[in-house]
Amino acid sequence: MAELKLNIELHTKYWKRCLKSVLPTGYSSNDSSRMTLGFFILSALDVLDQHKKLLSEKERADIRDWILRCQHPSGGFCGSTNHRFPDEYYVDVGQGKELMDPANLAATYFAILALTYVGDLSQVRRRDCLKWLQTLQRDDGSFGELVTTNGTIEGGRDMRYCYIATAIRWMLVGDQISKEELKDDIDVDKLVEHLRSGQTYDGGISESSQHESHAGYTYCAIASLQFLGRLPDPSKISYSDSLTSPNLINVPDIVHWLVSRQVGYHAEDHDGETVSQKRPGPSEQLSLDQLSLQDSECVGINGRCNKPVDTCYVFWVGASLDIVGRSNLIDRNPIRRFLLEETQHQIGGFGQFPGKPPDIYHSYLALAILAIWKEPGLKSFDPALCVSAEQREKINAQRSIALVPTRTYWKHGYSFSIKEDDPNFEKAMAESEDAPDLAGDTSTFSQAVKT
Repeated sequence: MAELKLNIELHTKYWKRCLKSVLPTGYSSNDSSRMTLGFFILSALDVLDQHKKLLSEKERADIRDWILRCQHPSGGFCGSTNHRFPDEYYVDVGQGKELMDPANLAATYFAILALTYVGDLSQVRRRDCLKWLQTLQRDDGSFGELVTTNGTIEGGRDMRYCYIATAIRWMLVGDQISKEELKDDIDVDKLVEHLRSGQTYDGGISESSQHESHAGYTYCAIASLQFLGRLPDPSKISYSDSLTSPNLINVPDIVHWLVSRQVGYHAEDHDGETVSQKRPGPSEQLSLDQLSLQDSECVGINGRCNKPVDTCYVFWVGASLDIVGRSNLIDRNPIRRFLLEETQHQIGGFGQFPGKPPDIYHSYLALAILAIWKEPGLKSFDPALCVSAEQREKINAQRSIALVPTRTYWKHGYSFSIKEDDPNFEKAMAESEDAPDLAGDTSTFSQAVKT
């Protein structure tokens, strides 16, 4: 049997079409998700190591400007420029600022990530964003998607919003939040308790212990705990006994449930609804070493018990196991064969399941899990942030620069901004004319003149 390979050139063409051409009509209803689609395209090209080759400086600037136009005056980002009023509509005319077209959590996450590919974090309103993020947390620790004009938090209580909130927080403040920004921080303990409450009887995680376990929610909870520094060290976890430490989820039971998501796949078994389930479930109390599908030529992964296999769940399960240091427990070769032989499309990209055309979401997550598994031609990948390891380090560096305080000094009647790590900082401060001290103001020169 011929060796299966990921066709880098073919996938690069697919993502180039997504970047440069008009997307298929199926995406016309996704205007509110344009930020999400933009991130997937930029990040996929980065994982393929084609991002810098296919984007000119002008194109990068245009994308950066478009993202920044989606930034909401009250913090966060909107899904597209069509979901944000012009600036003059947000001016306080004596009755307070109107909370119009509020930012949403998902768009903010993808906007910040996308900015790091075409710019940096310097123009993100960090403090406003952190304050806004705090308003999205409910009393039970969960997060909603947005806050309405009457102050109501809308959106489900599932783990997706928890993940996005913790990822935004990590990108903006890192592992240690400053004392100054602590008052604007989310309630981490309540959030962790909410994450714990989602673990169900079978070991997986859902919106709550009374809902059905879901691979996507399980991934979101695990990655959230890593961002918060509350995930136990994988090398110190004992898989012979359950782990029930305070503020921690039961990781061994989660691993058992994740491994059980593997399904022996045969093309003739797929009818769009069900597939043959060859993997015993957790209720049979088998050890992890007994769970094996090595005889299966193709192995798919489902997201819930007795559901069909799906390309995206290969990532949700595989990345979750990688975060907790147990990726060795799944059969990578037959799963890789399932992706490359069954869902990889002849025009590039990946479909949701065999027979489906490629789409941006499933194509990206397929590349992501293959990158985690060190597929030749792909960059190393960070499973928690869902970007290349190189990009995660880039975000770290951009955050460090953005966190350096900026001071405003005055000269000849004009205000200028300078960062405290600038070699000319002390000289500029010493020569500053007698004027109000606007420490911390990050206005540019042109903005300062306008005001």
